[in-house]
Amino acid sequence: MDNPLNILHLLSYHLYTGPVEPVLRLAQTQTEMGHSVKLAIDTVRDGDIAKQAESYGVPIDTRFALSAKSNPLNLAFDLVALRRIWIRSQVDIIHAHRSHDHTLAALTRHRKSKTILVRTLHTERALGRDRSWQLKRVDGIVTVARKFRNLLIKRGLLAPDRVISVEGCVDAARYCPGRDAESLRRQYGIPAHVPVAGIVARMKPNRGHHLLLQAWGLVTKRLPEALLLIAGRGELESQLRRAVTQKPWAERVIFLGYRRDLLPVYRAFDLKIILAPGNDGTCRAALEAMATGVCVLASHQGALSEIVTDGKTGKLINRMDPRVLADALVEMLSDRHRLNTMGLQARQEALVRFDRWKQAHAVEKLYRRIINWHEPEPK
Repeated sequence: MDNPLNILHLLSYHLYTGPVEPVLRLAQTQTEMGHSVKLAIDTVRDGDIAKQAESYGVPIDTRFALSAKSNPLNLAFDLVALRRIWIRSQVDIIHAHRSHDHTLAALTRHRKSKTILVRTLHTERALGRDRSWQLKRVDGIVTVARKFRNLLIKRGLLAPDRVISVEGCVDAARYCPGRDAESLRRQYGIPAHVPVAGIVARMKPNRGHHLLLQAWGLVTKRLPEALLLIAGRGELESQLRRAVTQKPWAERVIFLGYRRDLLPVYRAFDLKIILAPGNDGTCRAALEAMATGVCVLASHQGALSEIVTDGKTGKLINRMDPRVLADALVEMLSDRHRLNTMGLQARQEALVRFDRWKQAHAVEKLYRRIINWHEPEPK
């Protein structure tokens, strides 16, 4: 093994949501590879990341406030702390995960520092042209989709070998098919023969819930026995619940509420629906469903078109239109044998592609390539 690296991850989140799990998983794997890894988080607002980080074996660096909602004093405190790290080259890599983190790191950088700066772009929004100032001030970029990497290369912000695409990862030992596949169905009185589609996503604008309900009304006319399960919470929850109660097909939709243990939820699905990525651009819900042996119906947004192999591990829809979505749902849910076959293929794909060690090695390769560029030529 090459010399161990000293890595500081910056993530200005306080709640265990969005990209937090992928960041913790990467930090955990890097630690197990022998590197010295710490994570700095938002310590101003109350949250649960520190507790979760402990379970992953990832220590929290408490020197930072690192809050996008912070006051000027805390911002100044962070700027001084980061400047000191740069000047003293206290770590080999500063790995930023949000624009707030990236801005602080870029502003404090010392030109003679041996420390390198890497950024992961977890969402498509982070690639915006208004972020060019940030993206030019980094040594390497990790994207969550090949098309995002291609877009950055086309814009000429960094050399192609400084931008990589790394797929997400999933704990396939935890998310797996199991004997208790019928437990949630029994809980809600759902017969084994009923085709079930489900969505696990925060109920907020642009996640596709309204579109899905429009499509589901069309589905129930052609496949009246089908059932839709909706798991999650969010600002649109009460609005969506009211909309369903007013429909004649209200009994064909079940709101499961917020669930911390999603394994029995995935196991109850015949088909997982995901219409738009959230703040975790790796689309972890899709990966978890696939690892559980459930095929995925998805849009082409974000990394979804690369995660789902159309016709093999699921189906991709070309237009965000209720009729297009309804046709795809009816096609998939009408053929349980096809769903089962695709589910098995999805499980195998998850085992091969979405492995945390594969992800961590790709990121380390980028780190070391950049470090080698920075090292002076031997005399």
